[in-house]
Parts: sequence; structure tokens; C-alpha cells
Amino acid sequence: MNMTSCPHCQQAGKAEHPLLEKILPEGYVHLVCSYEETAQAQFRALIKLRITSEDEVRSWLEDFQISSGHTWRKSKTYPNTGRYNAYRVDLRCQYNTFPKTEGKKTKNTSCSATMYLVLKRHTHSQDRKSRSADPHIKDGYLLNVNLRHEHNHQLSCADVMQKRDVSAETVAKLKALFERGHSPSSALDMIMYDLQEQEGENYAYAAADRSICPDIQFCYRLYYKLFPATSSSPSKEEMLVDLKDRLHQYNVVQGDTNAKIEKTPDGQLVIAVCSPLMKRVHTKLRESGEIMSVDSSGNCDRQDHRIFLLLTHSAAGELPLGVLMTTSSNQSTVTSGLQLLQTLLPGGSFFGRERPDVVVTDDCGALRHSLQAVFPEARLLLSQSHLLRAMWKWLWSAHNGVAKQDRPPLLNSFKSLVYADSAPSRTLQYKRCLADPVTVKYPRFLHHLAEVYGRHEDWAVCLPTGGHNTNRLVDSPVKVVKEEALHRLRSYNTTQLVDFVTTRLEGHYVRRLTDLADQGMSEFSRAKPFLHGNDVDPEKIAQVDQDHYVVQSAKTEMEYDVNTAIGCCTCAAGVTGALCKHQSAVMNTFSHPESFPHVTTPEMRKIYQEIAAGSSGEHLEEMIQKLCRSLTDKLKNDPQTFSAPIRSFLGTYGRLNDSSLRSALFRFGKVPQVTPINLQPLKLMGVQPTAIASRKAAVRGRRAVILGRPAKCSPREHPYSKKQQSRKSEPHSTSTCVENTSLGGDQ
Repeated sequence: MNMTSCPHCQQAGKAEHPLLEKILPEGYVHLVCSYEETAQAQFRALIKLRITSEDEVRSWLEDFQISSGHTWRKSKTYPNTGRYNAYRVDLRCQYNTFPKTEGKKTKNTSCSATMYLVLKRHTHSQDRKSRSADPHIKDGYLLNVNLRHEHNHQLSCADVMQKRDVSAETVAKLKALFERGHSPSSALDMIMYDLQEQEGENYAYAAADRSICPDIQFCYRLYYKLFPATSSSPSKEEMLVDLKDRLHQYNVVQGDTNAKIEKTPDGQLVIAVCSPLMKRVHTKLRESGEIMSVDSSGNCDRQDHRIFLLLTHSAAGELPLGVLMTTSSNQSTVTSGLQLLQTLLPGGSFFGRERPDVVVTDDCGALRHSLQAVFPEARLLLSQSHLLRAMWKWLWSAHNGVAKQDRPPLLNSFKSLVYADSAPSRTLQYKRCLADPVTVKYPRFLHHLAEVYGRHEDWAVCLPTGGHNTNRLVDSPVKVVKEEALHRLRSYNTTQLVDFVTTRLEGHYVRRLTDLADQGMSEFSRAKPFLHGNDVDPEKIAQVDQDHYVVQSAKTEMEYDVNTAIGCCTCAAGVTGALCKHQSAVMNTFSHPESFPHVTTPEMRKIYQEIAAGSSGEHLEEMIQKLCRSLTDKLKNDPQTFSAPIRSFLGTYGRLNDSSLRSALFRFGKVPQVTPINLQPLKLMGVQPTAIASRKAAVRGRRAVILGRPAKCSPREHPYSKKQQSRKSEPHSTSTCVENTSLGGDQ
């Protein structure tokens, strides 16, 4: 209980104050000395708290602003002198800005809401206790809060939420991202994507709260306040030194060598990462020694580095075995990267086999030769998804001269050839393709088909793999990484890319394994289709066959061909395999279901939990005992501060069942402090109809599918390689909700 009536004042016996109780923060005991409702949803109250220092007053004020959703500004301050008061401040609502000019547009509504905070002294000269006759001071209630909750504006609408001060927790997150090499724009992207994962369907409401999702202008002001702009961009040598330092720090934090960086004899840079989770996949998952899929993605950063993902299949989807980042995709560089990664693999890698039995890749000669050199005993196969996508691109290229109406039938013929489940049926289907009247019309296609079919023994779909389906071995995980984790942004530099691999990518797979071990899939694992809005008219989508659709643009009247089987579209984004608005329109209109693997046995769930957590049961028991001892020591050393929070924690713990407790433990410390009062009242959100949809769309960043030359790095925006010691020398300001006027004050 966070509110009680004062036994010394006239409010004794009147314990029900719903308007006041709704906005008071948890973890404090509020003594209500007077309470009077002056109008609907308006009241005046006098409250006292057991708070003894100025820092505690500011902490309570910040918690009060979070719980109530109201932002207060300083109206008047008082010097720290006098016999009776140790601290005093008068506060006004942020909608009372005292504008100097009448014509300028401001948020001012001349709001009459005020709050006065007075902290009484409890000691005088020579540490003598106060002789005041006030019974509240004798009981330890030194903070007086005189609250006049008489606002003349809405309290739970989008406009109010967007004008809140950025919380200290969000500022700390931004500082941490800046330290890891993020720019203001990419740091804001990371916060917004994390918020999407945590809030799910409530993301639109949480994103409107500036305290947890700041605006881009605040991010830039904070960035340049911490790290002043430089006149020159970092050199390659400085970037290399910074990368080595960051990887060294990462290894120190992990307590093991999980990442290395190396320069090849021809001057290329290779970075290998095998994180703790990846090492546990090697040693605990039997499938890691059977099939390994490898795929690469370019245009991941401004230096055009390439990422090579090494993954294995499982009932939880594709799980990582290692990651390579290189400055080139030639054979010698990739070979050096794979050899460097081998030095990071744990003992008994690939489930004790030291190499995979089968490796599935795309048709990249340099990559396949490098894998054959490092894993000479492994069998190399071609990915089915890449075969289909390569044929799709070939057919839809105007240079090859295939008529538009003949492209889908030719693709379907090739698809039936790739899907053949035996050698006789594959041979029979190839003869049918050659005799097809549509195929005969294009000698160039016949020649290309013969070249592709000549390597049919290397097709992954034709390999018997002990009951495991090799379909989508490479396609699915790369889509997850590009779209859900890397977000198809080009705004990453090398330092940010390393940070992504060591933090975001690891966290993505930890959440996936944890959800499956808990017998449920999180919202993060589900594909989030684009909101196509008015760009596509669903009534004008024509279905040609089971997998082929023709989508007409409502603005340009152009037609785009969508193939749902291989996830491609003829638009600039969809031709690369990205999820575009035309594919999204087909999914939403025709309700194509998405399938996800499910864990079926307790043994598999236990393995996934061990891979995600990385701790044995005995080790967890020691950590729990250490936690209990730590809480007990804090309670003994400072009972006044920790008694109420620990009592509240124990009361909540006693009311939870097993399912609720498991969910609470997973989300402990990860959920932004957003109260339901700010999220639930949808009818009060004063926004345009398209505002919520726009907040759910992908945010900022330069898309990887954009054609042309990549944008140049702005020297004012990206001084990433500044050394840590120079950053630490700059003054770091502590931000509070009240004293945040230098970064986002009254307008």
C-alpha cells in the first residue's frame, strides 16, 4: 500500500482517494494530511513522506512524473539557508510557460496546476535533533508535498506524451549506445526497435511517449553535448585501433576469447566472432555436426563490409555457429576468416565432429572454394532457395529476352525440377522441361537450364538428410537477420556492425530459444508485414496460380509480379528478397499462414534453455543465494530506503502463480516504466488516422536495397573512432526530468 491517512490531521479515517492514489508512485509510503476535490478530476492534497535528503526528493519527483504522466518545471527556488527548511522548490505544470510574445505558437495553456516541495530539517547545529513540536517530524515525515492538481488540458493524449522530458533511464541507454559507436540516428533506431520487441501491439502508444522514445533532435543535442563534433572523419588506422579495443573489452567482459580481428597479407580486414551462445550451440546441439548453412550479405555498412553467417538447423529454427565480417569477398580473404574462426571454436565443436558433414551455400565460387579448403571432408551443396531466386532474376531480366507472360510458366517448370524428390523423377521432369512448347521458344533459356541442371547432384533438395528438410536452410535465417535484427539499414559503420553482432544478434537468438523453451513464440519471431496503405488496392491483385500474383500500384498503375513460394517481387526491394509492400499486400489480402517450428519434447526444451541461459542448475542456485544475501544486507544497512520496496516485492511474489512468475522473471528490469494510464485510453489520442500506422513502419536509415553509390559519411555525425579516454574527459551531465531544460525545455 503506497498511501495512508494521517493520524494527526483531519483526514484520519478517510483512506479512499482514488484520483490521488492513481498517480502516486509505488515504493513510497505517502501520508495524506488533507485532500479536497475541487472539480471533476481536479483536487488539492497535502502529502508527507519519510524522505531525509535532497537527492531522495529528486528521485521521488522523477518517479512521480513517471507514474502520473505529468511534467513539472521549476517556478521558484530557495537558497539552502534558514533554520527550518533543508530544501524547497516551487513547481509549475509544463503547460504554463509564461510566453513573452503573443503571436508565437507555444504549448502554453496558462495551466494553474502547481506543486510545492519542502524538506524540513531534522538536525541543527552540533548535530542536535530538531525540537519541533510537529508530530510528523517526530515520526520522520520530513518532506511536505503541497499538490494542486488543477490542470486545464488533457492529461493522457498524444500531444501531452510527446512533450514529456526524456527519462534518466533513456538517457543512460543513449549514452551506452553512443559509447559503442552509434550515431544519434542509429541509436534512436535501436531504442525504437527494442521498444517494438517489448511492447508489441502497444508500441504505437509507447512510441508517442517522449520519456522513453525521444525525438531525433534530443538525440543530436545529447550526442554533441557528450562528444563535441570534430572537423575530420576517422582514418582507417584509428578505426582499426578502436575495433581492436572494443573486441578486447568484449572478450574481457565475456571472460573468454570470443572475437578476433586480423589483417591479411594483402591488406584486407577479417573479424571472426563465436559468442558464448554460439559455442553452446556447437557443444549441445547434435544438428550442428550434421548440416551447416552459410550465406553472406553485403552492403551492411558504409565501408561495404560483408557478413558471413554460419548456421545450423533445429526445431527452434536456424541457430548461429559463427559470424565473419570481411572487407572483401575474394577467396583468400574468406579463407583467412574461416581459419581465424576455427581458432575461436570450442573443444568438441560441431557436436564433437570438429567439422560439419554437409555445408549448404549459394553458388559463390570463392565461398565454396574457401569452405572446401577449411573443411575438406564436408560435402558442399547448393541452396534450393538460391537456385530459385537466381532463376527468378534471370527470367525477369530484360536482357535475356523472355516475354512477360512466359516468365511464370518457365519458373514453375524449373521449380518442379528443383522439387523433384528422386533421381528418376528429376530426369523425367527435365525431359518435360526441354519438350515444353514455351521452353522451346527460348534457346537462350534452354542453354541456361542445361548449365544449371548440369550441377543437379549438388542441389541440397536431392540430398537424403535423415528426415531433416533442407528447404529454406539459408533463406529463412538470413531474412530474419536482415529484416528483423539488422533492419536492412545501411547507416552502420564497422564499429556499429561489430556491436550489432555481439549484442543484438546474440539477444535475438536468446529470445527465440527462451520463448521456445517456454513453449511459446514471441512477437519478435513473427514476421511483421509492411502496412501498404493506399499504395496498393487489394481488389486489383490478380492471382495467376497458387504462388504467382500480379499486384497493380494504385499511384503509378504499374504491375508487379509476386511469387510467394520464393519470396520475391519485381519491384526494386522485392527482387533482392526483401519483404516489400506488394508482398505484404498479397499476404494481407489472401491470408497466407506463416508456420513456425514448435518444441515437442521436454528434453529439447531443456537443451534450448541451456543454450540460451548458459548456466547449470547448481550455478543458478548459487546466484539466487547471492541475490538473497545482497537484498538482506541492503535491508540491514538502509532499512528506511529498502523496507517498502522489498515488502512490495514480496507481496507481489506471493500472489504470482508459476506461469506469471516465469513471465515476470523474463521481463524483470527490461520493461520501460510506462503506466497504463498513458497507454489505454485510445479514444483520447488526438492524432491523425495515419499516425499510428506510420509509427509502426520501419524507421529511418538508408535501405540496403537502394541503388547507386552509398551516401558519404558526415564527419559531423560519425566521429566513432574517438578514443574512450577522450570521451571520458568530457563533462557528463546527470539528467533529471525537472532539470532537463538544456536539452528539451519549454517551447
